[in-house]
Amino acid sequence: MRAPLAALAGTLLSLSLGLPHAAQAESVVQRVTRTGQLKVLVMNDDLPYTTAQGNGYTGLAMEFVAEVQKALSQALGKPVQVKPVPIQSVNQGLSSITTGTADIACGVTYTWGASMVVDYTLPFGLSGIRLLTPPGNDGTPTALVGQRIGVVKNSLAEATLAAAVPKASLVPLDNPQAALNALGSGQVKFLAGDSLWLMANRSRAGASTNLAPAVPYNRSAVACIVPENNSGILNISNLAIARLMQAYINDDPQALSRINQWIGPGSTLNLNQGAIKSYFTNVLLSVALVDRS
Repeated sequence: MRAPLAALAGTLLSLSLGLPHAAQAESVVQRVTRTGQLKVLVMNDDLPYTTAQGNGYTGLAMEFVAEVQKALSQALGKPVQVKPVPIQSVNQGLSSITTGTADIACGVTYTWGASMVVDYTLPFGLSGIRLLTPPGNDGTPTALVGQRIGVVKNSLAEATLAAAVPKASLVPLDNPQAALNALGSGQVKFLAGDSLWLMANRSRAGASTNLAPAVPYNRSAVACIVPENNSGILNISNLAIARLMQAYINDDPQALSRINQWIGPGSTLNLNQGAIKSYFTNVLLSVALVDRS
């Protein structure tokens, strides 16, 4: 597998995007080798990707993190522990990756802006920007004129809706938990965001809530992000992600259970298993299929 092309010079990007970009004297793999820890960004109430559970975190993203952890342990010949690094905002997450406070985050939608300062792995999901709306509202631009719409601050949903529905009033909220609380309390009656996230948390808005519009405002891949110019962790992560997807395609019972509990049949999303396999297959065909080893 080939790593993505190198992005523009880090200093220039830091100035243009206003994001910190510390020089990495030590690579992620070197740091993990030294500390025995993989620092993983996590966010509460961000299902199906991550959410707090007991003293740890769970979700679809954490299934892929576990594969990266396993691959690192095998490559280094020593145990590697996952150390969750909780964040409260999108910007905090990008800053944590670019400055080396964290090593990886999974369940991140692709944006061109973020790709200037971090590297994305192979995608393991496809989502899009949609809304939870009250009954009778189809979520189209005309139906949203003058409406107050909750969005996670600095998210892809905020940027998308600002451009697509300029006559709506966006209500920026700090993080997914705050956004869902605002919807549940009635502070906002509309909530825009990642389609899979909205589907997983739809119960907070009541059974009569619509997921709209029928066609998302845009579509984005969902992947993991790592610090730029760290080919070691990027390559290991890509192989780990590919192996779990390949195992799912091959009907491995454990892989089916791990993925399906979050997005497949019987989950809150209840996606078709064949559709998930088709997506995984298309992703792997863009690089290479892998064996079961």
